Amino acid sequence: MLKVAALCTITSAIGFYLSLNLGSMWPLAWVAPIPVLWLVFGETRGPIAFAATWTAYALGCCNILPAYTGTLPVFVLVMALTASAFGFAGSALGARYVARHVSPLAGVFVFASLWTTWDYAASFGQNGTAPSPAYSQIAAPYLIQGASVFGLWIITFLLGLIPAGIAMGLQKRSPMPAVVAIMLFALNAGFGALRISYADETRPVRVGLAANDALGAASFQANAKAALDAVGQYTAVARELSRQGAALVGLPEKVAVLRSAWRADAISVLKATARASGATIVIGFDDQRDLRRNEALIFAADDAEPSVYFKRHMVPGLEAAFVPGDLSFALPDQTGFAICKDMDFQSTLRSDARDGHPMLLAVPAWDFDRDGWWHARLAIMRGVEDGFAVARAAKQGLLTLSDSYGRIIALSASAKSGMVSLVGDLPRGPGNTVYLHIGDVLAWASSAGSILLLGMALRRARK
Repeated sequence: MLKVAALCTITSAIGFYLSLNLGSMWPLAWVAPIPVLWLVFGETRGPIAFAATWTAYALGCCNILPAYTGTLPVFVLVMALTASAFGFAGSALGARYVARHVSPLAGVFVFASLWTTWDYAASFGQNGTAPSPAYSQIAAPYLIQGASVFGLWIITFLLGLIPAGIAMGLQKRSPMPAVVAIMLFALNAGFGALRISYADETRPVRVGLAANDALGAASFQANAKAALDAVGQYTAVARELSRQGAALVGLPEKVAVLRSAWRADAISVLKATARASGATIVIGFDDQRDLRRNEALIFAADDAEPSVYFKRHMVPGLEAAFVPGDLSFALPDQTGFAICKDMDFQSTLRSDARDGHPMLLAVPAWDFDRDGWWHARLAIMRGVEDGFAVARAAKQGLLTLSDSYGRIIALSASAKSGMVSLVGDLPRGPGNTVYLHIGDVLAWASSAGSILLLGMALRRARK
């Protein structure tokens, strides 16, 4: 039995490693849980079942280590590996209990509900929704359209229910759980295909993005020369992008340090560029005046002074010195703004969308090289949930233009060799979805359903 448990654990761990977090093989996310769930739903002893599910998920999450070891605090990394694994393993054991005392099909639904409940609870932590398995499916837009109704929780729910149904069907040699799972997968895919077929691609905005990883030192050097040199290079590419028709130019987060002594000079150059080009320019800085802020300055061609947006969610352990902002900001044309980590928090962006209904979100960002696609996926999901297109410019990451259906319009990786830019026509989103109005109903329903079925199982077990 131990050999079978080890084989199931290793097989699931490989699937998780290749599909979740920094993994990119999205189809594996639908099958990776099957081996360990098959083990759990059988006669394996509880401690072995728990150890197998926890170990498989924790090993799968180890794909974050190459990107963050030496950058993020050890405690943050340990929590990232272990907490999600406890959620997965606890959900599996809860499903096993319900399957034995209520019915196998009830166990399948409880696994999906408990995992969704855990995913939702984790979103209130310092990393927001970043650990969610739902982001694995961004490369398949037709599978994530349910997020426009129920948020990313519907993706987590289905990622739990479908492999659990197949695993239960295999273990119990009953077709019913697998048939239900396959039908729900087809229903979700069909809804996604139908929604995309009615996509509104009118009102496109020509957007230019640029990033230069070779200017990374300017983000840490508190002197006028480094800051003004970085500003000069970014204004040059902004002018070039405007000549290519870009009405909105997005540049990265914290491209330089701005202190009072040279802040006015940097702003003067950017204002002149916006006026001359006719484009709206958004660029991020490390504002080191009285309060240290991670800011985005927005330069519109017809505004005398730039608008300011302050980042609201800081990277744990790296941005402790920054004072977070507390306000959203959008232009009259319904172009909204956020900075990097803000996009990890679905509640923040949903609140913004309910208040201002942005149709396009410009996002300065700064990634960690290897996590570029993972972090870009979080921003793309926010657009599907809340009905806006996303223009995200990340240094040490990706430049991405994605529409409100999660489809990539243009994508390019930043580079240490110098400036990278792209231009694309990005359709504005509808600025409205069902999810904006009903919120996290599915997450709460999952919690209620889990409690109900676990209580029923407990009652029957006592009898």
